[in-house]
Amino acid sequence: IVTSLFILLADLFPKRLGMSAPEQVAIHVVGPMDLFQRLVRPLVWLFKRLTEGLFRLLGLPDRRDEGVTSEDILAMAAAGAEAGVLAAQEHRVIENVIELDTRLVTSSMTARDSIVHLMVDDNEALIRARIDQYPHSTYLVCNGDIDHVVGYVDSKDLLSLAFKGQAISLQGNDGLVKKVLTVPDRLTLSEVLMQFRQAYVDFAVIINEYSLVVGIITINDVMSTVMGGLVGPQDEDQIVQRDAHSWLIDGVTPIEDVLRALDLDSLPSQEEYETLAGFIMVMLRRVPRRTDKVTCEGYQFEVLDVDSYRIDQVMVSRITPEEGRGDA
Repeated sequence: IVTSLFILLADLFPKRLGMSAPEQVAIHVVGPMDLFQRLVRPLVWLFKRLTEGLFRLLGLPDRRDEGVTSEDILAMAAAGAEAGVLAAQEHRVIENVIELDTRLVTSSMTARDSIVHLMVDDNEALIRARIDQYPHSTYLVCNGDIDHVVGYVDSKDLLSLAFKGQAISLQGNDGLVKKVLTVPDRLTLSEVLMQFRQAYVDFAVIINEYSLVVGIITINDVMSTVMGGLVGPQDEDQIVQRDAHSWLIDGVTPIEDVLRALDLDSLPSQEEYETLAGFIMVMLRRVPRRTDKVTCEGYQFEVLDVDSYRIDQVMVSRITPEEGRGDA
């Protein structure tokens, strides 16, 4: 009975009355409501302070955190891609931008073995042959070996000397060899972008804790990481999907790209390596050889090619339930 009366008198009747004559009801109730509010204000203040004290005692936040995290943005982007609002490539770009804060420079660099560099004492014929064989916009200049970096030279400056008929020499030519920015290999891509902006350069040498050169990175490398295939076709894809259950992957492929291609969240001991080759070395606990295999997270990783202890190609195959029962 009490419940029925409460619903009738406190809910249904006031609503119907307010809908049928809203102005008259408002004029008659505004005075009593204002008086009631003044009377219960001390009581409201008391209960508010008691509630705040209880929250502090329990160590609970008294306000909702309205901040938007990177995880929230990724979740919204994934929902948009699933609903068809975002194209797959647009979704990938958003993911890549968020990952700039976590991906190290080594994931986008040109590795040490692939660096085309000049020696400070190279003669003009050797410099011309090097540029003709490996055309680039910037060349690293070293003294003796690649770990003793003198600076870098722009190909446009060398071309200008050639057009003017002047001798091309990296020694005693003031202003030709410029000072190069060096960054540690523990920087993230967002941090190296900040250093590019502060130094007004777009080229840097990456060194490790032993002051050895591990690679070079340019602003184009960072942008290619962000844009992926949108900026243009790659010379050679690091990950090639052969069929629905197998992939051919370069050993130097960043582990983040491998996880994305295989739809995995993580791999064991992921803090100990940065590339697929590093993962296989950590799992085997030795230098891999051809035909070595690692089984992990429902996938088999088989080393196909090794060049001077460096893993070139890895075949990754998804282990189907039939194969799993056969192996058992």
